[in-house]
Amino acid sequence: MAIGIIAAIVVAHLIIGDPRWLGPAFALSDAAEALVTAGLVQHFFGASFSLDRLSHVLGLLAAAMCGSMASFSVWIVAAMLFQNSTEPILTTWQHWFMGDMVGFVALGPFVIGFFVALRQPPGWRELIEGTAALLVLALMTAIVISQPPRVWQTLVPVAWLFPILFWLAARCRPIFTAAGACMVSITVVWTTVFGIGHFGNAELPVDDRNLQAQATILVVALGAFILSALFAERNESEARLARSNMMLRRERENKLMNIDAATSSIAHEVRQPLAAIAANTAAARILLEQVPPDVDEAKRALGDIEDSDLRANEVLRNVRRLFREADQKQQPIDVNNLALETLRTLRGDLNDHGIKTDVELVSELPLVMGHRIQLQEVILNLVQNAIDAMAPMEVSRRTLKVRTKRDSDKAVIIEVEDSGHGIEPEHLGRIFEPFVTTKPNGTGLGLAICSKIIERHGGRLTVSSERKGALFQIALPVEPTVTDTGRLE
Repeated sequence: MAIGIIAAIVVAHLIIGDPRWLGPAFALSDAAEALVTAGLVQHFFGASFSLDRLSHVLGLLAAAMCGSMASFSVWIVAAMLFQNSTEPILTTWQHWFMGDMVGFVALGPFVIGFFVALRQPPGWRELIEGTAALLVLALMTAIVISQPPRVWQTLVPVAWLFPILFWLAARCRPIFTAAGACMVSITVVWTTVFGIGHFGNAELPVDDRNLQAQATILVVALGAFILSALFAERNESEARLARSNMMLRRERENKLMNIDAATSSIAHEVRQPLAAIAANTAAARILLEQVPPDVDEAKRALGDIEDSDLRANEVLRNVRRLFREADQKQQPIDVNNLALETLRTLRGDLNDHGIKTDVELVSELPLVMGHRIQLQEVILNLVQNAIDAMAPMEVSRRTLKVRTKRDSDKAVIIEVEDSGHGIEPEHLGRIFEPFVTTKPNGTGLGLAICSKIIERHGGRLTVSSERKGALFQIALPVEPTVTDTGRLE
């Protein structure tokens, strides 16, 4: 970047016939400004830098100020060596600093936000709303420019822009706010230079016109960026709160499902010996009826055993019924919306771990019938497992892929694939069994419960790990399978 800046500026000054020393001086000063600003941002924020955080935005502005001072230092040395200027250094620095800051706030955040938007494109709804807001902002800017150049109207028309900037900051990503500030800034500069409209009052001295334009740009741009960062932090706080609530509900669901799994196991293991006790009791009663000694007492004792057996079965049934949610109503579910909602819930964890998300959703998928919370719990569990699996990997290699597709006319597929080390072959065949885990501190119940949930929905959960990473596939039937008891199975 520095080489490109130096080459372009030197060539430009040679073309317009400036003194030979002027082009290299400007080139070195501008390259120093860019490198100092970028270096400070990289040093203090690194890859986590974001226009969504107020501290990062203020840090970016501070870095730009340092870069401007560095570039002025390079320039003033060259000017002292090759030019005898009578203008005070402080005045020169003031013009230099204001010009640099205006240029930076007009274009810098927009360029940063543009490349972020290329990596993480906004949704269609946000794109349409943001474009509409920018068009309204352009209209308001045109109205402001067309106002007569009266002194009392210097700042009042600019205030008309802030409702639209509020709209952009509150509803859209920072790229839209940065684009709006860039558009307003370029319009103000253009009309000031060519003497058009409100900011091109020919009756004012050139310095006053420039100062008015610079003040307007700084007020609009800085206000817009700070508003955007504040709203982004507020939205992030809401998302974290929603994610915390989701995690609490998820933990509760996990506990209930774990109890259900435990009671199901106990019921399965205990029912057979209890049935054998009941059969032996009935047989003993028949045998004892043929023996003279104390038949009534023997019958009473054996009857107590039989009653205890029945009570034990009833207790087990009641405990299992208590923690089951079989009576929960099923509803039509759009798996694309379910996958996107789950990713939004875990967006903070994905960003904190530096994981790139690749989402491929097939449009116009048929709806599936099921329990929304349970199916979301399955996807949450698979995505969280993928995050844990990619933790040992380098940040540049962490990629999560979430896809949906049609399997046939009767099923849809949800795929969750990570770029971790994969699953060992000896664990692959038993990964859905209870208490089988590849994590050091895992319980081995998460995937077993997920598999059980999908089976209750009439689907299947499978896993493959041929190369790097693991691929989990959820197959759900388009039409539900209903048992004779009316329950979704």
